[in-house]
Amino acid sequence: MTKHKSQDERRSQILAAAKRCFIRNGYADTRVDDIAAEAELSKGGIYFHFKSKRAILDALHSEQQAETMRLVDTAGRVEGGAIEQLRSLATQLLNHFSLADDRRKFLIVLAEMGIRDPQLHNMVLTGHARYVESLTKQVQAGIDEGAFRDVDAAQAALLLKLIIDGIEQALALGYQVDVPALLFQGLDIILNGLAKR
Repeated sequence: MTKHKSQDERRSQILAAAKRCFIRNGYADTRVDDIAAEAELSKGGIYFHFKSKRAILDALHSEQQAETMRLVDTAGRVEGGAIEQLRSLATQLLNHFSLADDRRKFLIVLAEMGIRDPQLHNMVLTGHARYVESLTKQVQAGIDEGAFRDVDAAQAALLLKLIIDGIEQALALGYQVDVPALLFQGLDIILNGLAKR
C-alpha cells in the first residue's frame, strides 16, 4: 500500500528524482517517464504536480537559488563586522556545496541549459545579479566601517561571486579539494592580497 504523502512531500519527492535524472542523463535526454520511474510514481502523478518537464527544471532552479540566497543573506546578518560576515559566507557556501554532490552537479546542468535556453539564461542571470547585489552591500558595509580598502564594491562582489562559482564547478567536476585549507588560504589572500608588504 502506497503511503499517503502531503502535496509538499510529493513535490519534493518528484524534484529530488528529477534532479537525479537530470544529473545522470542531462536535461534533454530525460523524459517525464524517467522522472516518474525514479520517483516511483505514475506519469500522471508527475503531471498532477508539474505541468511539464520544464516546470520541474524551473522549480529546481528556484529552489537552488533560494537556498543559496538564504546562505548569502544569513552571512550578512552575522555579528562581528564585515570580515566575520565574509568568513561566515565563505564557510557556509563551501560547506553547503562540498557536502552535497547533487547540488554541485546540478549547477553544471543549469549552466549547460542556460547556454541553450534564453529563458533559463535570463533566470540564471537574474539570480546571479541578486547574489552580486547582496554581496555588494556586504562589501560596501565593510568599506564604510573601515574593514576593507576603498575599492569598487560592485566589482569586488562580482569577483568574489566568480571565485565561489569556480570553486563550486571544480567540486562538481571532482577536483580533490581540501575545503578547510582552501577556505583558510583563500580568505587570507582575499583579505590581505598576494603582494608582499
